[in-house]
Amino acid sequence: MNARMRWRLAVPLIGLSPLMVVPAIAGTWVFWFEFGNTYRALSIAVCVLLLAQLGLAASIDVRPVRDVPWLRIAMIALVGGVV
Repeated sequence: MNARMRWRLAVPLIGLSPLMVVPAIAGTWVFWFEFGNTYRALSIAVCVLLLAQLGLAASIDVRPVRDVPWLRIAMIALVGGVV
């Protein structure tokens, strides 16, 4: 797979990730003192998962592969579906 094709796959995934990361981080920050430790732990876990999703999306463009990185794309979809 050439660099242009990797870029075409990665850009939409990188663009969609902040649409979930930014509200999650903002919600964690705004409601940090409103709720207890369970909410804080779950909020941090969601933020970490979404940041990992963003890293996976960026890795599609950075790490060259010979074929379409279906495993990484599936992991991005899985994290987006879980959260």
